Amino acid sequence: MKTLKLIKDMEGMMKDNTDLGTQSNFIHLAIDPNCLELLIKEGRLSITDFNCLNKLSKQGVWSMFRMLAANKLQQS
Repeated sequence: MKTLKLIKDMEGMMKDNTDLGTQSNFIHLAIDPNCLELLIKEGRLSITDFNCLNKLSKQGVWSMFRMLAANKLQQS
């Protein structure tokens, strides 16, 4: 449940820092793939919200989206 605590901490920081990101147009960060998957699965983050910075990351993200889409199709 470390991931859920991280998400709650991030939400609190975003509420407290409404000017977050005003210094530049982008914030560069690295994120644990499991945390990324959870954010996407819960609808908190969309593919249009971010860009991958290298080919390996892009392949991993697209693989994750294919898996999540396949799971959704199986459930319906």
